[in-house]
Amino acid sequence: MKNIEEMTVRELVELGGEVKSPQRVSSDKAFKKRMAQKDQRSFVQFKDKGAKNVNQTLTLTQAGTLFGLMAYVGDNQGNLISEKEKLGTEQLAKLLKTSKASLQRNIGDLVSLGYVIANKEGRKVVYAVSPYLAIRGEKADKDLFSKLYVVELRKLIQTLTLPELGMLFMMIPYFNTKFYTLCRTPYELDANKVELFDRERFAEEIGVSLVQVKRLIASLLKKQALVGLRTCRTALIITPKLVSRQNRFVTIEEVTDVIGNELNVRERMEW
Repeated sequence: MKNIEEMTVRELVELGGEVKSPQRVSSDKAFKKRMAQKDQRSFVQFKDKGAKNVNQTLTLTQAGTLFGLMAYVGDNQGNLISEKEKLGTEQLAKLLKTSKASLQRNIGDLVSLGYVIANKEGRKVVYAVSPYLAIRGEKADKDLFSKLYVVELRKLIQTLTLPELGMLFMMIPYFNTKFYTLCRTPYELDANKVELFDRERFAEEIGVSLVQVKRLIASLLKKQALVGLRTCRTALIITPKLVSRQNRFVTIEEVTDVIGNELNVRERMEW
C-alpha cells in the first residue's frame, strides 16, 4: 500500500481522508482561534428592552431581590436552579442572605408584577425569572442584552445589601456598551459623544431620591462593586468581571477620553 505522501487526492478521499486547500486551512485556524477566545464563563442574559421598564416599577429592595434571583437562573425558561434542584422560598432566602418572611414578601411582589413566575411542584413552590427579562446564556441573542456573570454576581450577593444590589441592578442599562461608563447614551460608540450622568439627573432617571443615590453609590465604590475614575470629574465604571456589554475590555485612556469630551468638562462632579 502507498504511503500517504504518494497517494493522489482521489485515492486519499476514497479512503475516507479529507483534502483542504490552503485557504480552508487558514479559515479553520482562524475559527479555532475565535473559539479559543470565546468567553467560557457562565452568564445570564439580561435583556435591555425590559430593563428600564422594570426600574420604573420596583423599589430598591425589590430590584435587589430580582437581581439576586438572576444569579440562579439555570435554563432558557428562567427557572431558578442550584445543584440541579429547582429553588423554593427557603432555599432562596439562605442564598440571598435574607429572612424567609422578607423574601416571601419581595418575591410575592415580583410575581404580582409578572417579573417572577411561581409554579407548584408537589408541595413545593418553585420560581423562575420571566424569560422576557433574563435567560441562561449559551449564545448571543439577537436582541440587545447584558451578560451577568454568575460566579461574580454570587460573590457580590455575599457582600452587598438588597438595596445596594438594587441600585446596581438599576444602573446596568445605563452603562455604555463600549466604555462601561454610567451615562445618558449607553449605545454611543464615539467617545466624544458619550454624555456622563451626574447624580441629580441619574436619581431623577431611576426615580430614587438623591440622598439614597449618593449613599448607595458611595457604598458600592467602597465595596468595589463599582470603580470611580476621576480627572476633571468622576466617571463611574462597572467591572467587566460582573457585566459585559461586548467582548472587549475598556482602557483607562478610553475612559479619560470620554470624561474629557466637550459634553462632560462643563462641570466638576463627584459621586
